[in-house]
Amino acid sequence: MLKKMLQLSVVFFTLIAFANVAAATSVIAYQPELPEELKDIE
Repeated sequence: MLKKMLQLSVVFFTLIAFANVAAATSVIAYQPELPEELKDIE
């Protein structure tokens, strides 16, 4: 019973970790489009 509970907790925390990584990389990878006014600056 203890081994089963340990396995379930490991799976749970692994899923939480993957969700956090996915959320962090989607924010970092987001690149908004550059406005036209900023494209002309040299």
